[in-house]
Amino acid sequence: MLTILLMNALSKSFYSKLAIFSLFTLALLFVWKGYASARFQSDLLLALWVFFVLTTAFIHYFLTTVKDPKRFVGYFMGITALKLFGYLIIIVIYALLMKEAALGFTLWFLTLYLLYSGFEVVMLMKHFKK
Repeated sequence: MLTILLMNALSKSFYSKLAIFSLFTLALLFVWKGYASARFQSDLLLALWVFFVLTTAFIHYFLTTVKDPKRFVGYFMGITALKLFGYLIIIVIYALLMKEAALGFTLWFLTLYLLYSGFEVVMLMKHFKK
């Protein structure tokens, strides 16, 4: 009975859901490393994963502290635009510096961006639906 109560409490927390989602993406990353050709690999896959987990947690924390709905929309749009352009700059700089590894890095960066952005939007919608 205690385990069921604990699991219910954990399942309602954003950070526990982020942890579960992140373990899924980490497993996906290891499957990718095991089966993809060297052309689609990058030495920074684990660092990318950590980067997206931490930025998603930080952005969610920041956005959930905004109480005014009018200000939330502005903050959300601003953060989304900054993320998009900042991440694009990271990809371009990496591609210019490491041309031989750019394909795998870019592929995983964009995959993680889409996965974690989708997760973030779904969790924010659930948070503000309450």
